Amino acid sequence: MNEQALEPLKRHPEGRALRAEVDLGRIARNLERIRSAAQGRGVWAVVKANAYGHGSVPVGRALAAAGAQGLAISSLEEGLELRQGGIQCPILVLGGLRPEALPTASAEGLTVAVVGPEHLTDYARLLQTHPVQLHLKLDTGMGRFGLLPSELGECLDELRSLAPWIEGVMGHFATADDPDMGFALRQRRVFDGCLAQLADAGIHPTQRHHGNSDACLRGLLGRDTHFRPGLALFGLTNVPEGRALELEPALALVAEVARVKVVPAGTTVGYGRTFVAPQPMQIATLACGYADGYRRDLGNRGVVGFAGRTFPVVGRVSMDYLTVALPLDTPVCPGDPMTLFSSEPAAPHGLERLAQTLGTIPYELSCALHRRITRRYFS
Repeated sequence: MNEQALEPLKRHPEGRALRAEVDLGRIARNLERIRSAAQGRGVWAVVKANAYGHGSVPVGRALAAAGAQGLAISSLEEGLELRQGGIQCPILVLGGLRPEALPTASAEGLTVAVVGPEHLTDYARLLQTHPVQLHLKLDTGMGRFGLLPSELGECLDELRSLAPWIEGVMGHFATADDPDMGFALRQRRVFDGCLAQLADAGIHPTQRHHGNSDACLRGLLGRDTHFRPGLALFGLTNVPEGRALELEPALALVAEVARVKVVPAGTTVGYGRTFVAPQPMQIATLACGYADGYRRDLGNRGVVGFAGRTFPVVGRVSMDYLTVALPLDTPVCPGDPMTLFSSEPAAPHGLERLAQTLGTIPYELSCALHRRITRRYFS
């Protein structure tokens, strides 16, 4: 997106102007590119954590319209939000559910991951009257949810009772982005072995999916029928194969200038007086802070985009505001939009570059964006 072409931000009743600009067209194009890399496999598009901060309902609608067979989320609440948003495609709850939540899942037509052996007996009882499709999760090396291979054999009798509802079997790679594919290939072998064990027991799910975004991009999908892209949909993958596909970041964070003042040399800014103006300059205050998800440790480290240039964030980021330093000869007025997160990956204030500054990953920054931020969607 061209920062200079952004339309003026709308004034909000509460007096703050802060929004995320989300390009649904880029998300749809990213889906098309990774589907091509997956050679036609089915897509469970992952939109958990409010679609990684992009907005789960608008993004979910766009992905379903662009050809995703289903959407994957983490919790019952996220699934209900999608249904309440009018989304009718299959929705898979990756985090599993307690037995008492099955009636609600059944009523809303949600698909549920079985993430451990604890509730198999209760599931078998409840599914008679509250049927849901199940995806059995196997722990092939992630060490979190899923039946271990050693548990699988012990649970085969119970799983046979669930067989009419077991639509899929799934796993999750721990190191799909690692240049050394040794452990990922080991996980693939474990998954294939578990599938064979299930087949010997007469359990034949129609769907198999172990691969996430990076596994798809790096050719680790094996004999899977489906895959679960998440980060790549939003152009946030860091693997070289993602760059080769020209995946496009889809989000920009834009804040209105709330106040501009000229300060003399020696003026201190913000809590703790961590910035001292070395010469006369302009200080612009923006209505965005760590309560919105803009990291506090970007104070005196981050930059924002304005009028085709970047300017430093100075002083500590506070709960609702941050401050930017500009030279005296830079025209800036209250109401002007500044770009805090750029959708251009090479920009100094792009999510990837800011994440490198903080020693983290880009999607931690996008997932942190609070729901109080207005989101604007376009194609």
